[in-house]
Amino acid sequence: MPIPNAADAPLLLTDADVLRRVTDLVGTAAVVRQLWVMFVDGDCRQTPVVMPISDLPEHPESGPLDSLAVVLAGLREELTTDLGPGSVILTLERRGPDAVLPADREWRRALTLTCERAEMGLRGLFLSTDAGVRRIA
Repeated sequence: MPIPNAADAPLLLTDADVLRRVTDLVGTAAVVRQLWVMFVDGDCRQTPVVMPISDLPEHPESGPLDSLAVVLAGLREELTTDLGPGSVILTLERRGPDAVLPADREWRRALTLTCERAEMGLRGLFLSTDAGVRRIA
């Protein structure tokens, strides 16, 4: 899904900028469980493509995570600029309480390892719930 006016969007220079962008684009949870992937180039500019991955299981599974690692590794060079390497912002969206649940911690570990395997920087890992958006890594 392309974001409107991506070229005009402010750079993501601080953690507060990233949290604001996730809040603006993902916001309060609307589905049972979904993962949002946002790409940021080495100039701190978000690319116009936001990739929602739906039908996530409650607990991480290796097959889909392996596929995500391949995608991330394949985009690493495209996101690199003269100023540095690119990164991703990941948001786990799920209905329910704002508390970080054991399954959320499993996803946090699994997604962090997926980024490490792909040698892709992780700009932030967020949780979107019925109460809004919060950083979980």
